[in-house]
Amino acid sequence: MSEQMKYIVNELNKSPFNKNFNLISFDSLTTEQLIQVLTDVLAEVDPSNKVDVRGEDPEHMTVRLLEMLRVLKYKPGPETSAAAFRQGLVQGDKSIIHPILEWLFHNMEDLKKRAYLAQYLVKVDVPLEILSDADVAALYEQYDRLIEEFKAVHKDSEMLKNSSYSTAELRADIDTMEREKDIVVKRIERMQRKVENIPNKEAMLEASHALRLEREREKSLANQKQEQQVALNHTEQRVQRLQQQLKEMRQAAVGATPKGLLQRLEEETNVNTYIVKQKLPKEIDTRRKEVDILQLVLSEPAMGRAELDALNSKIQAVNNEVNQLVERHLATNNPTDDKLAPFRQQAAIIARKKETTAEQLTELRSKLSAVEEELQEKRNQLQEFAGDTVLRGEDFKRYVNKLRGRSSVYKRHRAELSALKAEAGVLTRTVEILRARDEAVLRGLAVEEAQRGVSGFRATEERMEQVSGEKANVDQEKGQTLEEMSALVLELTQRIASKKAQLAPIIKELRPLREKCQELTAEYEQKKHVYDTTAAGLESATAKLEQEVRNLREEIRTSESKYHLLQAESVINQVKLDQLAEEMRRYVGNTAASDKTKSLRDQLTQKINEQEKLSRQLKEDQRIVKDNQVNRAHQMKLWTDLQKLLECKKRCLEEARQRSGTVHREKGAETLVLQ
Repeated sequence: MSEQMKYIVNELNKSPFNKNFNLISFDSLTTEQLIQVLTDVLAEVDPSNKVDVRGEDPEHMTVRLLEMLRVLKYKPGPETSAAAFRQGLVQGDKSIIHPILEWLFHNMEDLKKRAYLAQYLVKVDVPLEILSDADVAALYEQYDRLIEEFKAVHKDSEMLKNSSYSTAELRADIDTMEREKDIVVKRIERMQRKVENIPNKEAMLEASHALRLEREREKSLANQKQEQQVALNHTEQRVQRLQQQLKEMRQAAVGATPKGLLQRLEEETNVNTYIVKQKLPKEIDTRRKEVDILQLVLSEPAMGRAELDALNSKIQAVNNEVNQLVERHLATNNPTDDKLAPFRQQAAIIARKKETTAEQLTELRSKLSAVEEELQEKRNQLQEFAGDTVLRGEDFKRYVNKLRGRSSVYKRHRAELSALKAEAGVLTRTVEILRARDEAVLRGLAVEEAQRGVSGFRATEERMEQVSGEKANVDQEKGQTLEEMSALVLELTQRIASKKAQLAPIIKELRPLREKCQELTAEYEQKKHVYDTTAAGLESATAKLEQEVRNLREEIRTSESKYHLLQAESVINQVKLDQLAEEMRRYVGNTAASDKTKSLRDQLTQKINEQEKLSRQLKEDQRIVKDNQVNRAHQMKLWTDLQKLLECKKRCLEEARQRSGTVHREKGAETLVLQ
């Protein structure tokens, strides 16, 4: 034990715990502190356990520790039972916690990995009634697939971590890749030398690159088109199957009227409303009261035999007191004065019937679910051995019409039977009330005799005669009333028996039809749910496919426009290539003089010569202009001065004429008129 404590203390003093314990301080830890140490060590394994036990609920703490140890697959010693282990863990027993700490420190790395994997590999428990939903089942299947994929990926990751490559293999791979690189570089250089002397090289390379990209895209589009075509074929086949199922379901629904469906839905809604709003709250309150009582009993200390006897005597006394109060109430209040008593009785009868019917409905629903499961298994077996035997077409219509007629007859008889049962219940209750009234009268007489008392034989005899006379009258009235009620009850019983005898064959015929109707209704609801789910899935899938088709068509139109543009550019480039080939043929082949058309080279050479000649002429003109620039500038200045002088003389002449007379200008002549 000391070696175990030494090992635990040494590990706790190391990083990341850094507790600074010694054997004495560790051994003197309280229960709460020891559990906190265990929680800290578990938090190192799984960070979700990093909590303060002082603020944690004890039950939650116990569940957390047990669940964590279960995930880590800790097994206590064979000498420790499960109950003792749980109790010792809750109480912080050193003999329980010390082995756990030692085991955790010995297997820390493996436990970290196990806790990490438990987050993803421990499956969530889903009840079977929830898994019956198609969407939940699909999600749970996807959840299982993801768990399996996680297992495979984790396994591959561990294999890659554990695998090691030799240096020689890596060097060989590097040498091989370098040789391949040299080969590729040489091929690139050779291709560059080939295309080096070709004119318009860059444009041709760009065109070839674009052509290659478009061919790859065309191939990709073709593959995508093929995949979409296959998916479309699958979708069309699925739509055909669903349309066939829809057709069959519509044929199966022939004869179902909206009024009947609404009536059935209203009945189901009323029943479910009663169960939810009245029956279940009462049951919940009852269960809560029982739980409160049990908790109260559990919180009380254990009772001995004497205390139990005292409680039983107290309960008996309270029951006697209650009975006395009930008798006193019946003696003081005359039931005949209560006008609402029959209605209260009917309400109580109806309430009891509703409760009984609700309980029967719950039992029948549970039985129905079990029978439906068994029926589905039988149908699957029958499907395997004999195929589908469901009525279809005209046979099903005739069967539904026949079933509808019998159902109306059954409903009418059931209503009559319910009325008779209600009437019989009222009469039975009336008989009980009359009997209770007679008993009350007798008790009243006894009380009155006890209160008044008797004096002497004559008084006693007279009183006895009076009482016997009154009793005889009461017995006579009671006998007449009971005889009338007995006759009425007998008559009602005979009528009920006759009605039952009349209804027996009809009910016997109706029972298998009702079972068949319930089977068909359940099957219809199931198929309707499947149809609705499938229709919704198809609509979403169809919308998605339509959107994808529109996108693909838009891509196809864009690709076609690019294709036509590239084709036109290719034609233009081909024409240019033809011109270049013709030019090369003329240049290399030395075309004969008989060919009057000049080559492009000759035309360009002639244009170059003409431009050079024009350039020389312009240079000569430029030189002449530079040589004569000074003289011509001086001459330009002289002419400018002369122009200014003449303009000045003209202005002076005009001013002189204006001062000496008027100048008339007409037909090219000027006339001066003196003033």
